[in-house]
Amino acid sequence: MTITLVGEKLAKPGVEFIYYGPADPCKSCRLARVCVGNLEQGRRYKVVRVRNIEHSCPLHEGKVRVVEVIEPAIEVAMEPRVAIVGSKIKLSFVECSDPEKQALTRPEGLFEGDIVKILEILDDFECDGKHYKVARVMREKE
Repeated sequence: MTITLVGEKLAKPGVEFIYYGPADPCKSCRLARVCVGNLEQGRRYKVVRVRNIEHSCPLHEGKVRVVEVIEPAIEVAMEPRVAIVGSKIKLSFVECSDPEKQALTRPEGLFEGDIVKILEILDDFECDGKHYKVARVMREKE
């Protein structure tokens, strides 16, 4: 569980977001360490609890709220030979020329080389004549 700050409109349990890095005003903000300092650039986060604390913020239409976030499970396409529920693997993205399938072949929030635990196999997936599995995975932090 990670503590961070998000805009009031995002401060609802279940809301997911991707952290793309700090904006210019964040670099000189006194709350930056708690707000953006706890997040990893390019990762997906899910709000699980909203605390009853708010602060003013020039970026988020006036206010940010203190929230607890986790990295949620993410769906990704993978080679069938490594798609074994319960196993931990080093993530290797599959090749697919169809840009509409990028959400499964290179999902935001995961990076090639991440260690992930396979939680479940959801579906079969085909691209460029090759067959893959769609799995729900959770990143394992070092």
